[in-house]
Amino acid sequence: MIRKGKAVRRLKGSLAEVRGYALRLLNYRSRSKKEMLERLGKKGFDQDHINDVMGFLERAKLINDEALASDLFRQSTERKSLGCMGVRMFLFSRGIPKELIDKIMSEHTREMEELSARNFIEKKLGSLNRHPDNVVKRRLWGMLQRRGYSISVISKIFREIEL
Repeated sequence: MIRKGKAVRRLKGSLAEVRGYALRLLNYRSRSKKEMLERLGKKGFDQDHINDVMGFLERAKLINDEALASDLFRQSTERKSLGCMGVRMFLFSRGIPKELIDKIMSEHTREMEELSARNFIEKKLGSLNRHPDNVVKRRLWGMLQRRGYSISVISKIFREIEL
């Protein structure tokens, strides 16, 4: 039904509106199945329409938790310099299922974590060089702990490097 000069407004919650909103969300960043379900549900859309759109998104490979998990794993270790626990928490916060997190984390070795910690320390030393050694050590220790590195890894790295 078209009125003069005015477009017809779709009913809230139509299948097209749900699909459009989901695609808009995916335009910003990739999302896990859980994240997408939460966002669509929070918006108040009909559950049948949500299920139809989720099926469409999965068939079109626009929602793929495995691919998202491996991308987030790479991002969290390379860019965010997160330790083992930090990576786990990051993946969990993005809605990745625990079984998939365990599978992805099986690829994460202690050597990778140590290398990541060393790189993080080297990057941060430049901005901390004006402080006394004890302050630098304390701050680096805290930074590494907050990023999810284990105490054993932090201790080993501190023994190996000279501050």
